[in-house]
Amino acid sequence: MCYYKNKITLRATFSLCCALSKTKGMDIKMKKFLSIVLIFLMVLSLASCAQTPTEQNEKTEQESLFNPGTYKAEVYGNNDYIEVEVKVDESKILSVDVTKNSETKFIGDKAIELIPKQVVEYQTLSVDTISGATVTSASLKSAISDCIKQAGADPSKLNAEIPPIGEKKTEVTKKEADVIVIGAGGAGLSAAATAAEKGAKVIVIEKMPLIGGNTARCASAYNTSDSERQSALPMTDTLKEAVEKAIATEPVNDEHEQLISDVKSKYDEYLASGVTTLFDCPEWHALQTYYGGDYVGDVKVIRSYAENTLPTLNWLIELGSPVTDKVSQGAGALWQRTHQFDAPAGTGLVEPLYNRCVELGVEIITEMKGESLYTDDSGRVVAVNATDQFGSPYEFTGLKGIVIATGGFSNNKELRAKYNPALTPDMVSTNQPGATGDGIVMATEIGAGTTGMEYIQVYPLATPGTGTLQGRARKVSGLDNVIDVNKEGKRFVNEDARRDDFVAAIKQQTDGMCYDINDSKIVEEKNSFNENVETLVKLGRIYKGDTLSDLEKQLGMQAGSLEQTVAEYNEMVENKLDPVFGRKLFADKIEVGPFYATPRAPSIHHTMGGLAIDPQAHVLDVDGQIIPGLYAAGEVAGGIHGSNRLGGNATADVTTFGRIAGNSVVNDK
Repeated sequence: MCYYKNKITLRATFSLCCALSKTKGMDIKMKKFLSIVLIFLMVLSLASCAQTPTEQNEKTEQESLFNPGTYKAEVYGNNDYIEVEVKVDESKILSVDVTKNSETKFIGDKAIELIPKQVVEYQTLSVDTISGATVTSASLKSAISDCIKQAGADPSKLNAEIPPIGEKKTEVTKKEADVIVIGAGGAGLSAAATAAEKGAKVIVIEKMPLIGGNTARCASAYNTSDSERQSALPMTDTLKEAVEKAIATEPVNDEHEQLISDVKSKYDEYLASGVTTLFDCPEWHALQTYYGGDYVGDVKVIRSYAENTLPTLNWLIELGSPVTDKVSQGAGALWQRTHQFDAPAGTGLVEPLYNRCVELGVEIITEMKGESLYTDDSGRVVAVNATDQFGSPYEFTGLKGIVIATGGFSNNKELRAKYNPALTPDMVSTNQPGATGDGIVMATEIGAGTTGMEYIQVYPLATPGTGTLQGRARKVSGLDNVIDVNKEGKRFVNEDARRDDFVAAIKQQTDGMCYDINDSKIVEEKNSFNENVETLVKLGRIYKGDTLSDLEKQLGMQAGSLEQTVAEYNEMVENKLDPVFGRKLFADKIEVGPFYATPRAPSIHHTMGGLAIDPQAHVLDVDGQIIPGLYAAGEVAGGIHGSNRLGGNATADVTTFGRIAGNSVVNDK
């Protein structure tokens, strides 16, 4: 309509110009003035007429991009459905609200905080995925896109680029503190909190936008000898045989011989006391750790670890970590000393540590990547050079020292292939994307030694395809009430075996996978990763049957196969004896329906090797000498787990050696 009105106006203006030229008796100057005015009006009309009816319609459509209203959508995230509510008017997105989510704190919450805000601020769906929270980011953007479609718009057209939120600076920004910690995972936060408790000023730098590292996404299994909580567990003849066999083993060196002697002394005292509950002590924990790692660990470092796990656990409890009283045996733990944190994933560890750091004034800087270490003329490590997310240079000086807590290198495909070529690039990992070995690279560049780099652990019971630890049909991480069967419904392994033995057995089964089988006694509404079990059943990630026969049909097993296997296991529980595979764990029968089957498969999990350290967490050079001012804790360090890490030893390791490093860096002269 506007187009046709403009054409009429153009004709009228032209007619007036013609009439004006023929008018007699008018001053010539006035004629010129009026002619200029009319010509100006004609130009405006021509400009308006340049828009065709189609272009006018497009303009109208742009002005009415959305059908005004509030729209809702839900998409499955990491742990459950994320529900989103988007409000729009005719031309813009007014608000994006996440009305419900069960995402893991310190992982998904960063995406939930930033993505809705950026979508509204920049009116685009082309917002950055939050590194380390890719699943939550993708699910959130998918839900928002669904709402945009409901509003009558094409989400693909909302693709404007977000302008840069910062810029690269060339001048080096310098900061200093008593202690600089590189990495904000379990080890780094433990070191920072400990040093701050001693009165030190601490700065933590973390290359990821999120804190927590692998600790934030772990199963929260923590190994330590703990006579008080282990008092509910019986000492069976099978368990006694395990101890007696270990202390009768031929020692491989003098340190091993002394460790065996110490365990024997403690065991003799235990037998003389007449106690019938489970035997355990730091020396027995250390001996099993050394044995489980094929005797290639450092006994002195292992002893330091085992002697300090219980004090560290008690410290964590004081900080607010929720630890259950029940002690079990995690996958590959070898003994019933696995404690469970009663919180989703690793939040029961990370949150209390983070809160303690904040309380003590620790400065935590995310998206700050450590690049290299700086030494003074004496060879002492005094600073770390870093860059922020824009590439701007920083220098962090540690007046007392630098603690490296950057984690392992499971997600550095080149580095892991260098040391273990059998781990091909296509293999999935349980680790967060920042586990790329940065600390190892930095330290070796200044002469640090390494140990056991070729030893990379594959976890046996991860989620097939993704490699994540989630997806269980049970709350506890222990295998006391669980059996594992192949696709034929048969047990094929001792479930309390070492992890490497477990993995080797799974790889020999059909399709290289197995099923965790458990009954309803250990199932709660949500599992240890805060996932709703019934939702996982609906999604087909867990199988649930009112009877074992029903479960067999769902899994495509021969009728009666799983029923027979469970009956044989229940008989073993009664007799406390596994005549086929030698299992030692016999907590409860599998007998109360409904019954659950969770698909499981191996995934790259832990790099046992790393920087060489001593019992006080000092980093050693290639000649075994202390590098002054440099400390390491957590998966970045080697020497504890040997060639095979016991399940439940990692969480205890990172927090325990984090504390040791935090104490050492403050107390050293």
